[in-house]
Amino acid sequence: MFSYNHAGANEINDPIESQLEIVILEENPVYEALSYCWGDSTEFRVIKCNNNGFQVTESLFCALKHLRNKHSERTLWIDAICINQNDLQERQSQVQLMKDIYSKSERVVVWLGPDPTSDGINHLFELIQTVTNVPNPQLSKKERVFFEMNVAEADRWYQGEDMVSSENPTDNDFVIPHQAIKGAVAILNRPWWSRVWTVQEMVLAPTAIIMCGDLSASSSDVQRTCTNVLMHTVSDAFDTGDDDGVGDLGDLMSDPDGKLYIASVRLHRSFNTKTELGALLQLHRWLRAKDPRDKVYGCLGIAESTYGIEPDYTVSTVECYTRAAFNIISGSRSLDIFSALRRPSCIEATLTGLPSWVPDWSYDFVSVPDEEKGPSGINNPVIRENVRTPILLETRGAYPEFKASKSDMPFTTRLLSDGKTLVLRGFIVDEISSIGNKLEYPYPGPELPSNDEVIDLIREFKRNLKIWGALGGAMDTINGWQDLAFKTRNLQTVPGETRMDAFLTTLLSNRIRLNANRREVLDYLEQSIKTGFKMTKTGIVMNQLHLPHIVPHLYRKLLGYRKLSSIDWSDLLSVGKSFTDVQWAFDHRMAVTASGHLSLVPWPTQAGDRIVLLQSGRTPYVLRKAGDKWKIIGDCYVHGIMSGEAWSDDRCGDIEII
Repeated sequence: MFSYNHAGANEINDPIESQLEIVILEENPVYEALSYCWGDSTEFRVIKCNNNGFQVTESLFCALKHLRNKHSERTLWIDAICINQNDLQERQSQVQLMKDIYSKSERVVVWLGPDPTSDGINHLFELIQTVTNVPNPQLSKKERVFFEMNVAEADRWYQGEDMVSSENPTDNDFVIPHQAIKGAVAILNRPWWSRVWTVQEMVLAPTAIIMCGDLSASSSDVQRTCTNVLMHTVSDAFDTGDDDGVGDLGDLMSDPDGKLYIASVRLHRSFNTKTELGALLQLHRWLRAKDPRDKVYGCLGIAESTYGIEPDYTVSTVECYTRAAFNIISGSRSLDIFSALRRPSCIEATLTGLPSWVPDWSYDFVSVPDEEKGPSGINNPVIRENVRTPILLETRGAYPEFKASKSDMPFTTRLLSDGKTLVLRGFIVDEISSIGNKLEYPYPGPELPSNDEVIDLIREFKRNLKIWGALGGAMDTINGWQDLAFKTRNLQTVPGETRMDAFLTTLLSNRIRLNANRREVLDYLEQSIKTGFKMTKTGIVMNQLHLPHIVPHLYRKLLGYRKLSSIDWSDLLSVGKSFTDVQWAFDHRMAVTASGHLSLVPWPTQAGDRIVLLQSGRTPYVLRKAGDKWKIIGDCYVHGIMSGEAWSDDRCGDIEII
């Protein structure tokens, strides 16, 4: 390991002088580790290192200026300086040491960038310093519904019913300064939160501070304060509905790229070295990495097991992902990684030669086309997948657990000599006979603002009409799915279940909490669908599904609302929450199999595709014939066979997937 040691200076613009020294980790050297974003790698500055010129990126140069002490030396480990990036062997060996480097440091310094005064971050740090404990707001029921519709793992933000208030706005009398809210949004929009390497750098840190310019605070204080500021913003907007409150909510929820959402996830999700590697890859798939192979290698340091995967920068991205997928499948003795095969339909495949059974980790939140980005909430593919994935991976025990394959035989798999054909044990159980349209979320992309309020008003009005038409289209799709279910003569239901129950359960993929009243959930969803269909056909309300926070002052002028609190939220949140509840159905189709089973299948599925059960698979899978082999389309929900009802060890044979 290398330690970076740079000299003190009296002025921030004094030349940066440093020394590199080789140390032995086992001897417990004292140093800090820097966590930062490289920034533009085409813009370089020169520092003095071991009395020689050394090029660093503009981002690192700025960090070094702010990090050095005035009167004493400071020892840091910095990847761009301590690793020869042009030496692949050294790079690989040092990446393998990342876990030890960060965990054995005295502390980790997180550098978010300079200029904290330009976007209000300085006001947030003032709040951190002056208020030791920003109190949690008391959330009303409608505010909790809003959180569930827009915020990652909302139940982690408020624990227990003691966080539910009455509808009395005076219950929350702590006032968050407007500039502090702006600062919280700004700090979470800094690119550090959206990089894959920074996750393990923070997780492994014995302690960490967050720096922005000359300002600093402990990471725990920053995270706690940002959490409560964001919660207060939602609560205040609902309780008062005044211009400032609604404007703050608009700033908070205007998140077309999903960056703020990704940061909010990192505020609350507790990672440790006990997380399974396949789960880590799925949880972090929307984060960015300069090298797409680092989407895998950047998670190894905090994985429960690496399954023998080691960083290797001599192989292609396709080879990296293929090796990782096979090692995870064979090492975990599970097919859970197949749930990562789903790709939002708006993102085109760019990796040629990737086998169908290997997840593509190369895309990130920037990959989503602008026309597919909603302002916030589950309308955004980035956010929608971030809502679904933790439920799939982290909440087992809270939802029904699928066991479509109840095999008593030892799990076996192998990779053929071509390095691309995966052999699993399983059998064909059914075939897709009828299939409905793809359910698309009703949101066109964001409008670019102009300097003319009237033009903005007209643009947003037209956009509202598009949204309303698209919302009607989504409801038409769900209605068509319902017809598909009700017109199937041999529809398979479980004892005591109606056709409507089977349809609604399939629509939800049976993701109904075990502690919930199942009958109430299904009845609520049925009524919400009826309400939504009625609203879209009659045009009762245009201000629907997250719209109040988009250019809020224009909406109030257009629609005559003075306050958010003046809106009748009962129907609006009912329909909005129904779209949240059926998040499993977006980018999917409903289908009926030849034997009459309702199914929720991936969007590329076609009539004639096969439903297959595979050994160690929690769910059935859709496969398509490819010569004498198969291609996997993805996992699916098939009503009536999710608990092993159709499994038979005797029917198993080799299935070769390419």
